[in-house]
Amino acid sequence: MLKFDLYRKLPQDLIEPSKSGALISFTSLILMFILFITEFQEYLTQQVQTEMYIDQNKDDTLLVNMDISFPNMPCDFISIDQQDVIGTHQQNVKGELLKKRILNGRVIDTYLSNNETLNLERAQKAYDQKEGCEMTGYIIISRVPGNFHISAHSYGGQVNIVLPFVEMSTIDLSHTIKHLSFGNQNDIQKIREKFQQGLLNPLDGISRIKTQELKNVGVTHQYYISIVPTIYVDIDNREYFVNQFTANTNEAQTNSMPAIYFRYDISPVTVQFTKYYETFNHFIVQLCAILGGVFTIAGIIDSVFYALQKTKVVLDQ
Repeated sequence: MLKFDLYRKLPQDLIEPSKSGALISFTSLILMFILFITEFQEYLTQQVQTEMYIDQNKDDTLLVNMDISFPNMPCDFISIDQQDVIGTHQQNVKGELLKKRILNGRVIDTYLSNNETLNLERAQKAYDQKEGCEMTGYIIISRVPGNFHISAHSYGGQVNIVLPFVEMSTIDLSHTIKHLSFGNQNDIQKIREKFQQGLLNPLDGISRIKTQELKNVGVTHQYYISIVPTIYVDIDNREYFVNQFTANTNEAQTNSMPAIYFRYDISPVTVQFTKYYETFNHFIVQLCAILGGVFTIAGIIDSVFYALQKTKVVLDQ
């Protein structure tokens, strides 16, 4: 039975302590303790696993949340239209958008955007008073590559009644994107609270202001957006389906009516972020690796120091 003992002991009188050994042992204990605390904190911390797979979303629509302000564009002239690769062309896209009329920095009226014709009297007054507008809410677009754009295109010739052609072609579409995202707004808010991963609203805070040099020139703004379907799974196994996106932008002078284009394509790949806790078994394995590794390395270092001390003693003799 004794021959199976893997942990054989030396007699006490054969053990020789040393100062270097004591120092290495003390250092090793401190290092083991620090690594244990670090690993224990890691065990208690929520981890995030990232996966990628082919998108299987069968929904044919996409929700776009927005909050965009226009300091020099009256609400009555603003409409949102959509075009896509399958030939769809919607004017005044469906959704729920609130338009806030702004005069001298104050909100003077709020109304729900709809498909009604241009209110010529109100539009003329708003233009003469140099009103601005803030547009908040959401629109619903087709889930295929295309664009949605903000302009006065939907009102066609009605705009000519209020604006001369020259002024119509130089409409000031200076704007600030306070918020733009794709997906359920409540889900996005919850994801912000629980996750740090992902680009859900990279355009927030972007401003494009028309300079005085371009006062008499029409300027069209274009945003090129790449949308990535994303699933977030929290620690309670609840799933949130939203979309990350990246964006680039440019500006171009135009002789026709200016517009703000959001040109988007949709990735065929879905990204999934899943929160989880490290298993207890994994924690024990890591702990054994830390203790065994430090103990082994400390033993090697102690052997080296001991051999050097012995060599020095022999040389001194």
